[in-house]
Amino acid sequence: NDFLLGGVSNNIIINRFQPYGGGAGPIQLNNGNNISWAFLASISDVMEDYRISGGIKPGINFRDNEYFVSYDNFRKRIDWGLLYYRGAASFTDNQLGANGRLFTNIYQGKIVYPLDRVRSFRFIPAFRFDRFVVQTNTGFPDGLLVPDATLSYLNFRLEYVHDDVVNKAQNIWNGLRYKVYGETIMQTKRENAQPSQRTYNVGADFRYYYPIYRNFIWAGRAAVDASWGNQKLIYYLGGIDSWISPKFENANRPNPNVNYVYQTLAVNMRGYRQNMANGNNAMVINSEFRFPVFSTLFNKPINNALLRNFQLTQFIDLGTAWEGTFSGL
Repeated sequence: NDFLLGGVSNNIIINRFQPYGGGAGPIQLNNGNNISWAFLASISDVMEDYRISGGIKPGINFRDNEYFVSYDNFRKRIDWGLLYYRGAASFTDNQLGANGRLFTNIYQGKIVYPLDRVRSFRFIPAFRFDRFVVQTNTGFPDGLLVPDATLSYLNFRLEYVHDDVVNKAQNIWNGLRYKVYGETIMQTKRENAQPSQRTYNVGADFRYYYPIYRNFIWAGRAAVDASWGNQKLIYYLGGIDSWISPKFENANRPNPNVNYVYQTLAVNMRGYRQNMANGNNAMVINSEFRFPVFSTLFNKPINNALLRNFQLTQFIDLGTAWEGTFSGL
């Protein structure tokens, strides 16, 4: 569908990992701002065989900006696409006592092979380059003497997707969907004759939406992720998606003897701060009853979007994260 949108948002443009911050928080999987401006657009041809999308997400300070542009080809059975992403975010180097900037560039491809209308295999290769630049200021005048630090990695991800859900209303679905994935992250540049650094991740995310009465549903989710290799991915358990001004549990420090390269969140764990648990493995179970009040109780069209989509939600979240193998669960 074609669209042109503008406003404020704290949503993630693309799901991506962040370079490991040494256990510092909070974790914001975007440009590091609580909210940002967002301008997005997408256009397709008449037959919807091709789509071009793009957007810019400036930070509130107009410095921590994100950009992306993508092309998708749906003409034949095998769908494919290309995406370029660039992001900038501010950070603080506690060892040097200086501020800096992180610049991220991601070049990504996508190939989708559908088995039928429900099932498909998806292969997503990507190249990622991160550059850390220490800034010069009155508190740290020698910033120009500090060389830039860089990370460059190849990423290969394979997914099996089963998606047999029907969208009945906003945030109301019926049916089953799940995804099983495996990926490898490989360092492209060796340093000091060290062996090549590699990270392996596997995981699954299952979601089932059961209709109870009209638009009243039960939504269940179970997700598990695991990482290993001579570099690992760390999962921070706690919080929710798109949390504005997230809180972080600084007292729970990650194991300093583990070589982590990237970090991400294991959510949802509502009512808890980020980093209630951490490690290279994570597991989350969510249960929700979603009750759209007016569209369920009244048997007539509701023109007002606020009343039509007004929902009450009861939820239970369970989760854990740990370092090591599954024997440490």
